[in-house]
Amino acid sequence: MTLPTVILFTDTPGAHLPVGGIPLGTRHIKELYKRGVRVFYLYGLTEIPTVMQPSRLPDDVVLHIVPRDADNLPQHLQRLLHTADDVLLVRGDCLIDPRLLAELLTGALPRWLQVPGAPMPTLPAAARLSPAQRDTWAMAGLAEWLDHSPELRPEALDDYSPAHRGPVPFYVQVITTAADARQATQTLIRAAQKCALDLPALLLDPVFENRLVFWLCDTRITPNQVTLFTAFLGALIAALFLHGWLRLGILLAYAVEVLDGVDGKLARTKLQTSRLGELEHVLDFFMEHAWYLTITIFLVTSTQERHLWWVGGGLMLSDLLDNLLYYLGQVFCGKQLDELGAFDRRFRLIAGRRNIYAWMFLFGFWAGFPVQIFVAALLWALITIGVHGIRLVYHARHRLAMAERVST
Repeated sequence: MTLPTVILFTDTPGAHLPVGGIPLGTRHIKELYKRGVRVFYLYGLTEIPTVMQPSRLPDDVVLHIVPRDADNLPQHLQRLLHTADDVLLVRGDCLIDPRLLAELLTGALPRWLQVPGAPMPTLPAAARLSPAQRDTWAMAGLAEWLDHSPELRPEALDDYSPAHRGPVPFYVQVITTAADARQATQTLIRAAQKCALDLPALLLDPVFENRLVFWLCDTRITPNQVTLFTAFLGALIAALFLHGWLRLGILLAYAVEVLDGVDGKLARTKLQTSRLGELEHVLDFFMEHAWYLTITIFLVTSTQERHLWWVGGGLMLSDLLDNLLYYLGQVFCGKQLDELGAFDRRFRLIAGRRNIYAWMFLFGFWAGFPVQIFVAALLWALITIGVHGIRLVYHARHRLAMAERVST
C-alpha cells in the first residue's frame, strides 16, 4: 500500500516543546517512522532544527522544508507538492495517540481528526486528504472541506491495546505552553501503564513509578540503564538473602518492583524501545528464581530443615508451570489468561507471582516467621496453578465449541 505524503505543521511554538523528553514535532516523526513513513515535509520552518538533524533521527529519514504562506495554505501546498496521492496533515502542536495516526495513515477512507474543544472550522489535529478534498479546501475553504468529509471519531474505535493487554483510552491534546507540555507528558506516562496488574502494581507502584518516569524524561538516563541497574540491584538482593539479610533484602525488593515498571514506561514515553527491553522478562525470570533459591539455601542452612529444599524447589517449579499455562493460553485462546474473562482479570490481582510473594515475604520476614511464610507462598503458588489450569481448560473448550457451531 502506498502511504500518503506527510506534512508536519511545525510553525507553532507547541511543536518544539518537549513532551516525554522529545520535542513534539520530533515525536510525530518517530511515531510515523515506525509505521513506514520515511519522507516528511516540515511546514513553516526556515531551517531544520538541531533536534531534527539526521544525527538525531534514523538514517533513512528525509526532511523537506516547506516555507510558510499565510495567504492560501491549501493552494500553496498544492503548488509545492505536485502529488496526485493522498496527503496526511499533522499539526505539530497536538499530541495525538499513535493509534489514531495509524488509523488515518492506513485507513480505507480519508478522514480528519478534530482538535478537542476547538471552535469550527479549525485546522484538524490530523487529517488525510484525497486530491479531491484538497481541491475543495483550496477552492471553497476549510469549512466546506470539513463539512463534506468524514470525521475520525475516537469513541467509535476499539481502544483495546494488545501491547497493554487491555483497553487504553485515546488521547488528543493541544500543546501551547510549557504547562501543557508537562500535562501531555503525564498523559503519555499514564497511557504507558499496562492493564493486567496485580494489587501492588495497581494501587501502590504507579505512585512512585510515574513520578520517577516524569523526572527521568528530562534526563539522559535511558530505559536500558534503568534495566541494568535493576538487574544489579536484584543480584545484590539475592546476595543479601543468601547471607540471611532477609528483612533488608525484601525492603530492597520493593525498589526492584517499582523500577521494573519504570524502565518499560520510560521506554514507551521516550520512544526508546530496544532489544534489551524486549528481553527484560528473561532477566526478571532469572532474578526471581535467584531470590527463591538463595532464600531456600539460607533457610535450610539456618534451620537444618531439609524439607525446605522441596518448598523452594516447588516454588520455582510452580512459577515455571504457571508461565507454561500463560503460553498455552496465548496459543489456544489468542490472549493471555488474565484477559480471557472478568474472573481472570480479578484473580490476576491476587494470583501467585513475584510481587504478591514479595509482599507476603515482607510481612512474614519482618514478623519473624520466614519459614512459615515461605511455605504459605508455595501453597498459594499451587492454588494459582490449579485456578489457571482450570480456567485454561474452560476457555479452550468454550472456544472449541464456538468454532464447531460456526463451522456447522
